[in-house]
Amino acid sequence: MKIATWNINSVRARIDHLIKWLRDFQPDVLLLQEIKAQTELFPYDPIMDEGYQSVAVGQKSYNGVAILSKYRIEDVNISFENNPLSEEARYIDALIDGKLRVGSVYIPNGQNQKSEKFPKKLAFLDAFIPPILEKATEDTPFVLGGDFNIAPRDEDATNPEKWHGDVPFTSDERLRYNQLMHQGLYDATRIKYPYESPNNPSLMTWWDYRAGSFEKDNGLRIDHLLLCPQATDLYVDTGIDRTPRTWEKPSDHTPVWCDINI
Repeated sequence: MKIATWNINSVRARIDHLIKWLRDFQPDVLLLQEIKAQTELFPYDPIMDEGYQSVAVGQKSYNGVAILSKYRIEDVNISFENNPLSEEARYIDALIDGKLRVGSVYIPNGQNQKSEKFPKKLAFLDAFIPPILEKATEDTPFVLGGDFNIAPRDEDATNPEKWHGDVPFTSDERLRYNQLMHQGLYDATRIKYPYESPNNPSLMTWWDYRAGSFEKDNGLRIDHLLLCPQATDLYVDTGIDRTPRTWEKPSDHTPVWCDINI
């Protein structure tokens, strides 16, 4: 089963990109972030025409997450306990075909360490970690995907010196990301491409629109697929599809995918 995550940066503005990628890549499950559409305005029908069920939680102009699946979607949750940003559409999870639970998350950007948005990002992460770790210990395999707005290590940037001391490189953010990783979740990309390997390809998932960043591959790896131990046992492969970032008026992010044998 191929599971992908993609910050599409407005699903209605890029519905043609979404449909083209679904047709070309044929993921079984796609986790979307930053759909920037109210729940009732999500493009359910054209997605259904491509053979995908979908569920979404959105808000006007900002945020928003969704799950698309070729298989039955049930038991949907659109937030988590003690969420300090419950008014913002940033999380959704669901059971897929009774076999696998997936979650789509859009972690706040945080802007910078001096911004009032930064402590809100940390508060969101502090509330988010316990329920995610609980899901990771359940009997049903769990895969969490999304735009985390965190580069876990310096190797997750083309030019790390540019980002030192600022979002998404701060020790506060990384500490919270590592709480997930040190308590049972596994980074699908780093299973195949460990930090210690000297021959890794570029693994960036986000590039600024300015200064030819994509053409120079001056980017960040901030989009992640995290697997619970049961899902890790079923792991087959992973990758980053840069193709949609080459299209006209693309999202600034590109899809990350993994394949698990379920």
